[in-house]
Amino acid sequence: MANAAAIAAAFGGGLPPGISGTNDRCTVLVSNLNPDRIDEDKLFNLFSIYGNIVRIKLLRNKPDHALVQMGDGFQAELAVHFLKGAMLFGKRLEVNFSKHPNITQGADTHEYMNSNLNRFNRNAAKNYRYCCSPTKIIHLSSLPQDVTEEEIVNHLEEHSPIVNTKLFEMNGKKQALVMFESEELATEALVTKHASSLGGSIIRISFSQLQTI
Repeated sequence: MANAAAIAAAFGGGLPPGISGTNDRCTVLVSNLNPDRIDEDKLFNLFSIYGNIVRIKLLRNKPDHALVQMGDGFQAELAVHFLKGAMLFGKRLEVNFSKHPNITQGADTHEYMNSNLNRFNRNAAKNYRYCCSPTKIIHLSSLPQDVTEEEIVNHLEEHSPIVNTKLFEMNGKKQALVMFESEELATEALVTKHASSLGGSIIRISFSQLQTI
């Protein structure tokens, strides 16, 4: 497996509890979606936390179902493990391995293989380390250097109530933590606002494993 070294570096030679590392199925079936609120890019924003996305297909005959093809079986296993039962737009997600080995490219598929928004093309070990189930706290990076907490809150306020925010600098770059009232609100903020523009910068959002800010 090409990313074996990155996985070993991320998890200190072991694997997270519940992850076998032996799955070779790359395609995931997501069901119980809210068809009025979901689209391919929102699914990309959520599933790309756990690996690179090849393509996504919303099923026309089952509007609350979607197929997500991940970069490899390990990334698909992370997504199934960490997202099963997550709340999004008022629905509890079902996430399982698909019987389809891949998604056939077509007019109704969205292609992400060459997207520069895929997170695991750079710093793969660091991204694996950050994998977790949705939390109440999101981490924002790639922020404008002159950004204020007020601007961040305004950008995310449709997903409020926001409990707390913290703006800080790491290696000379502005980053922020934002805590929401529930995991579901934090997940909605992530799927809606990851890769959105704030002050001319395309911001990156992931879940934080911190318990509080």
